[in-house]
Amino acid sequence: MALPQFLQSNLIRIRHLSCLLLLPAFVLTACATEEPAQLLDDTEFEVVDMSGNWEKDFQQSDDFETEFNLYMFDIQRRIAPQQDGINRGVGGGGLSGSMETIVGLARFTEEITRMPLLQIEQDRSRVKIDREDDFALFCEFFNQQNMVTETPFGSEQCGWNGNQLLFLLNLNDGLSIYYQVTLAPNGNQLNITTTVSSDQVSTGMTISNYYRRYDVPESNIDCILTLTRNNVCRRVSN
Repeated sequence: MALPQFLQSNLIRIRHLSCLLLLPAFVLTACATEEPAQLLDDTEFEVVDMSGNWEKDFQQSDDFETEFNLYMFDIQRRIAPQQDGINRGVGGGGLSGSMETIVGLARFTEEITRMPLLQIEQDRSRVKIDREDDFALFCEFFNQQNMVTETPFGSEQCGWNGNQLLFLLNLNDGLSIYYQVTLAPNGNQLNITTTVSSDQVSTGMTISNYYRRYDVPESNIDCILTLTRNNVCRRVSN
């Protein structure tokens, strides 16, 4: 899992979100921060071949706006008692800043789950998930269930839990991104469930996307990189 590559292309938005995650204490007391499911268990893992090209099934995938509305309703329900206390002059802080933080977390979740196309390359010891317009997920498992890497920005883990491939990114700013990748028994459908959470927000947000296999159409355009004219392309006759 190539976190450095992720940080090179996404550091600005992560740091922006981290600056927003400064909730007053009353939001934290609304509910304990939800932790993602255990990354790995003690069962033997099974390497499942997920290789191929995948396109998003929009009908089966979560609609973000619907999930966002449900998420905000749940957050507001959780913090309603604290808001009432503030309106009566008890405690401090302001709800507007808190809601800005929560919305920022949700919109960040939308941004990293919107990709419509995936390309998965896999062999017996590693898997790479290239995601259109986002960073790639990479895992080397060899004979181990779990790969843990420490970076200047936090830690990253990946591995198999049964036949499910899991990724967990824990950043130093308290932001966590958790991916669960599951292949359907027939091998023609892939699910990626993403949970983004923070130690400053009462509950994380989860989006579930489904993908189906597709064949990449062959292009009849052939391009050559030249020194004087950059890319030169021509149509190839069938």
